[in-house]
Amino acid sequence: MKNRVLGFSGRYSDRPMVYLHSDNAGNPLADGSTVDLILEEAGKGSPAEGVLGIVVRGVPFIEPGDLLSFPDGLILKCKEKDIPDPRESFLVFNKGFLSVSSTFVPWRSLKVGVLTVSDKGSRGERVDTAGPALERSLPALGAVLKKTGIVPDETGKISDKIREWMTAEVDIILVTGGTGISRRDVTPEAVKSLGCREIPGIGEYMRWKTSFENERSILSRSLAVACSGTIVITLPGSERGAVQCFSAVAPVLRHAVEVATGRSGDCGGSRRG
Repeated sequence: MKNRVLGFSGRYSDRPMVYLHSDNAGNPLADGSTVDLILEEAGKGSPAEGVLGIVVRGVPFIEPGDLLSFPDGLILKCKEKDIPDPRESFLVFNKGFLSVSSTFVPWRSLKVGVLTVSDKGSRGERVDTAGPALERSLPALGAVLKKTGIVPDETGKISDKIREWMTAEVDIILVTGGTGISRRDVTPEAVKSLGCREIPGIGEYMRWKTSFENERSILSRSLAVACSGTIVITLPGSERGAVQCFSAVAPVLRHAVEVATGRSGDCGGSRRG
């Protein structure tokens, strides 16, 4: 269910748009000024100095840790209440512009694990850049990093680590490396050994999408599976290839998780009372 911003209250009431971002400490900023961000029911109250009220009709039911996703990438995160105030207060999870009449959708944050598969990386002989690059891509998905690790190109160690993370209720596991056609590339075999349901379209689309920039991408054996509510996606080992493939399929991953876990439609109802 989409909600709509009716306007802003307080010192920002005459502005059609504000730019929301964060300082180095994570405090929210509006057009460069420190503010407290709140959702405010239309016609109810007026925020104090230093508060930016985002005026809506029918404040959605959200809990600490939930997200609000706006067009053009802006995402706000509901934080823990530190004062006896019924209004939700927010942090800027992913920066962007917020304008009057913008629509937004409440989200649950996704828990993600990033696993790098590399013989040299596991021995400390090579610096992993693909894993950290994927981690930096997570906020735009409304996701938080819960697990990270490096294992060698060995089927058993790859599958064992994935099983371990699945028991920790990770929503998505991104596995970078070992998807090529060399003798040591065994990541697809490790994932298939889990006995989960394959999602053919994800691997197919990643290869098709990235082939326009690099025809060698059709040699990738990347795949994805749905396993006990966790989506496992294998990606190329290069930083560029991993990020390009992830970016190609990122728009459908939240829906995939919601369907796989049965959570579709559990967030975003209007608050009663």
